[in-house]
Amino acid sequence: MKTQHRLALGLLLCAQLATAQDLLKPTAPADAPDIDGGPATELVSEPVMRAEGRIEALDREQGVVTIAHGPVPALKWPASSMDFQARREQLEGLAVGDEVRIGFQSEGDKAALVSIDKR
Repeated sequence: MKTQHRLALGLLLCAQLATAQDLLKPTAPADAPDIDGGPATELVSEPVMRAEGRIEALDREQGVVTIAHGPVPALKWPASSMDFQARREQLEGLAVGDEVRIGFQSEGDKAALVSIDKR
């Protein structure tokens, strides 16, 4: 009888956990970022990756910033230097050599900034 009670309790707890997880899911699927659509287009999908680095180059007209960043374990990226698409307003007040923290989204070998802050 104890086994049946334990089984019933276990099933009840699992059902509650599954219900709680469903409540955390978004009601509508988020669209993937359109990285090819232009500099840092409307990025609404998740996840946002985080890294720290140093600005090596800025092209405000093209909306591109080159950042030498540390490793990004979630993407299995080693430390490297790469271009990130950015909106012009994200690059205001930044200069080559600035140490920054970035939030970005990637698609294939392209990445777009969601946030960039001086350290």
